[in-house]
Amino acid sequence: MTTTHRTQLRTRFSLLAALTVALAAAPAAVPAAAAPKAPADYVALGDSYASGFGAGTYTACGQSLLGLPGVLDSNKKVELTANGTCAGAAATVVPGGAVDVPEQIAGLVALGKLGAGTKLVTLSVGGNDAGFSTVAGACAVQPLEACARALQLSSAAAQTTVAPKLDAAYAQLRAAAPNAVVVVTGYPHLFSPESSGPAPFPAVAQQLFNDATDTLNTVIASRAAAAGFTYVDVVDEFAGHGVGSPDPWITFTGFTAPDDLHPTATGYSEGYLKAVRSEVNLAQLRK
Repeated sequence: MTTTHRTQLRTRFSLLAALTVALAAAPAAVPAAAAPKAPADYVALGDSYASGFGAGTYTACGQSLLGLPGVLDSNKKVELTANGTCAGAAATVVPGGAVDVPEQIAGLVALGKLGAGTKLVTLSVGGNDAGFSTVAGACAVQPLEACARALQLSSAAAQTTVAPKLDAAYAQLRAAAPNAVVVVTGYPHLFSPESSGPAPFPAVAQQLFNDATDTLNTVIASRAAAAGFTYVDVVDEFAGHGVGSPDPWITFTGFTAPDDLHPTATGYSEGYLKAVRSEVNLAQLRK
């Protein structure tokens, strides 16, 4: 090997060594921190069990910040962009009544509050269509036989006339919010007939009312599944917390208050919210 070749090799080794030292001394590249995900756009629809009636401190349509929309909005993964809920709402438009679900949907679409960008919708509806408030009033003042008959008619209506009303409302909602995860909540058992606390009906009538609630919930769950929606049952969460229990999550003042037979603030936070969070991964809804 010539002197010239030795010199060239030494030069190359020196450059390689210098480069190695420089790379070792250079700070490692740090990937840019990912921007935090924005909360999912959330819209609430439905009746008094959606608006928070029973929880107290109401605004328009019986809405309460202590109801499901308000307590769900406190989760950083979702943001309540519109609350169309209204006490008394039905699945179809009843002239002269509350702001019913079809009107809630159409109104929020017109305002640009419900659409393709909506990621989460919660909905409770069907109880007014089944005439539950009328039945409760009848059971409170009429003999057991009349109460049982009224509940039988309500259960029959749930399976015949209420089901197609739900189908129509669900179809309207899916067309309005094609990308949303729609969560349909059922109704809790209002009574704890196994307990002996104050209640508006005898224990037999309380059980019949709970049975009619189960019938309606079954219809709601079936129609929600057919629409591709997520049904959330809240019956288990309210077990042992109905009217008459030592720790009721349902309001009852002897029918002296308009929000009787609705969940309390605890019912919404410990019952509805926990049930929804157990069925829906809110983190996956974020952008």
